[in-house]
Amino acid sequence: MDAAVDALAADAPGTDAPGSDAPGIDGGGHDAGRAPVDCSGLEARYEVCSADADTCGVVFDDGAGCAAVCASAGLVCLSVHENLDAVCGPDLERPELTCAPESGHSSDHCLCGRDETCTPSCAGRTCGSDGCGGSCGGCADGESCVSGSCEVGALDCDALPYDVDALLSERVGFGRRAAGGDPTNLYRVTTNAASGAGSLRTGLESAEDYWIVFDIGATSAATIDLGEDPVRILSNKTVDGRGRDVTIDGALEMRNGVRDVILTDLRLTNSHGRRCTQEGDVLLIRGAGAATPGAFENRDIWIHHVDFFQGGDGLFDVRGGSRITVSWSEFREHSKGLLLSQAAADEIEGREMEMTFHHNYFNRLSRRGPRLTYGRVHHFNNYQYEWWEYGAASVFEAQFLSENNIYQARPGRTCGSIFSPCTDPAPCGDDDYEVSKLAVSNDWAAEGDPGYVRSTGDLLLQDAVVQVRSPERVFTPDYPFVAEVADTALAARVRDGAGPRTSYCR
Repeated sequence: MDAAVDALAADAPGTDAPGSDAPGIDGGGHDAGRAPVDCSGLEARYEVCSADADTCGVVFDDGAGCAAVCASAGLVCLSVHENLDAVCGPDLERPELTCAPESGHSSDHCLCGRDETCTPSCAGRTCGSDGCGGSCGGCADGESCVSGSCEVGALDCDALPYDVDALLSERVGFGRRAAGGDPTNLYRVTTNAASGAGSLRTGLESAEDYWIVFDIGATSAATIDLGEDPVRILSNKTVDGRGRDVTIDGALEMRNGVRDVILTDLRLTNSHGRRCTQEGDVLLIRGAGAATPGAFENRDIWIHHVDFFQGGDGLFDVRGGSRITVSWSEFREHSKGLLLSQAAADEIEGREMEMTFHHNYFNRLSRRGPRLTYGRVHHFNNYQYEWWEYGAASVFEAQFLSENNIYQARPGRTCGSIFSPCTDPAPCGDDDYEVSKLAVSNDWAAEGDPGYVRSTGDLLLQDAVVQVRSPERVFTPDYPFVAEVADTALAARVRDGAGPRTSYCR
């Protein structure tokens, strides 16, 4: 696998940054205490006309629309004009257009800037989060960001929790509001026992607003066997496994009103699930939906740098959850990966779920990487590697935005012989004679009304196929993000970086 990715690697094209004296449009008075807007995320894909401390002026010619163009650099659309012919700039003699709904033009001029609904704060800080999805700055080589200040030397592996702002600044997508627990209210896991004092179960099932850290797993791998009884995670919890090597074996569940949960840098499995049955998900979110994403019972959840493997039924199921992000995680060698559906009772109001998946490694799943029923998913910069039946699926009028992902099908067209099919390497998978090239399906197995799929900037390897359908009906994200160019160098970085960061403090 490594050789296959490395052999295909190619340098992504780039352009020089626009000069500081480039002509611009006045975006308002700049606050000298704030870091300037970064326009570099736009340069590889679009023509940047202007750049100043507060705004970026840019022209697109691929029909992307200004909302998506600005969001690709972590900015928001401030204004839209038709662009001038043969000149990079706005045509101010024509009426101003709107950011939403989009103009539908193949080319326009966009003015991008900060999301001014949030007030960033870098008071007393030289690094870390500014509270609005941006950064107060970074640290030089040999320094670490600790509580907003750059300090020389490595992090102290016993000083928990590690920098909170450094973690929270990594939130992106629909789950970006997840606050987790209170970092001043530490709960320390001191035992690998299934229950009792100092156990993970006691911390997760407490009504306390906890930031949970591990005193185990620092010098050698540790496994917490939860037994057959699922753990019900309550609201306002951060489970912070950075710098530890901790495996949690057993079912984790969020049911009926769980909010503000962060799970980061963990290995999750469920050897107690009934293999090859409908029971025993590794992680389950289940509850009532609502007419809007912000009113779901279960919401504002972030899963980050987690390794999912070996469950009874699926690895991760969501029925009745919204405003969720899954990032830098690995889902590996399993028949059923992720099932995302409307609320548990199948009510109409549960169809407004919203989830973001970015920089995840879907490693030889048979199917459901993920399978989306209704709802909206933003799927960007993921690496989907050698599925068996299909990669991801969008069915029952779901909206699936596939942006700058790498889809790598298994090589060849046929598998085995007429007498001996190839065996799916995922436990409980089906044998097959043909190699699936279906990276994203809009109607898997004709299960119901097809879904809607828009594909932008995806890299398709080994003849992988994305079934695009009614792309104009697929949503455009309203949050800041940066979609990196999809190439095999990104695939290798996602493959190597997904999962827990056990050496975080070293």
